[in-house]
Amino acid sequence: MNLPEKIAACEIAYARQFCTEYEDENIIRFRHPEIKDMYSLNYTFIKKKNKELKMRSLCEEEIAYSKAAREKYTNVIINASLHPRVLTYIKYPSVFTVNGFYVYDLKRLNALIPVDGCIVQKVTALETLEEILKIDIDVDGPTTDPEFCTRRLYGKSRVYLSEGGVDAYICTHEGEAIGRCDLFIHEGVAKIEDFSIREKYQRKGYGKSILKHLIQIAVEKGCETIYLVTDESDSAREMYIKTGFDRLTETTEVRFMLDKNTTS
Repeated sequence: MNLPEKIAACEIAYARQFCTEYEDENIIRFRHPEIKDMYSLNYTFIKKKNKELKMRSLCEEEIAYSKAAREKYTNVIINASLHPRVLTYIKYPSVFTVNGFYVYDLKRLNALIPVDGCIVQKVTALETLEEILKIDIDVDGPTTDPEFCTRRLYGKSRVYLSEGGVDAYICTHEGEAIGRCDLFIHEGVAKIEDFSIREKYQRKGYGKSILKHLIQIAVEKGCETIYLVTDESDSAREMYIKTGFDRLTETTEVRFMLDKNTTS
């Protein structure tokens, strides 16, 4: 497999840590039964780029499935660019997002200087998850209901506290919880996910401290490829680039809102 294919395989393996799945020749449909309103764990991955008419047909089939299952939205992802005209004649409002896959340049690792006294630790107990929940609510509070943050974290906690799955990490400084991040390793490829820093500690080097720690862990475990996925319009994208991440390719996400009252 080439590098984009290895990363795509890691993305699928990551989703499988949390979700149930259905697969056929065209798609893999992921669902998390406990967090049905979490877009990133309830989506349909279209395996390959097809002609526009076929892509639209696949989207319509997934919408029909979601409506039959009484789901409030349909989230479709393809690891390629997708022209908006594919959505022509689909009657539901949609949100169109382009996400970039960014791969870390390991030659720049030594240039990352961590904040003195900054401690990054793997989460191994429910008590530490409470601290992560505080971070999530602080970071996502302006746009997300705290109740959703709680369900999201504890819906993923079984995987976090198991061996060999997705590992959650928390960053502290002088006893204060600063930020958090996840690390997942699959066949020599490492995915960094759910990276967040509390607002009052942003732009002070803590983010780079967390990233360096996780990258070092991945390297020690034999990973030659370390990547993350970010919305191309996200302000954090510039920090990732300055830290040493280079854009490799992109993924297109289209979310069809089937219920006008859906807000998550």
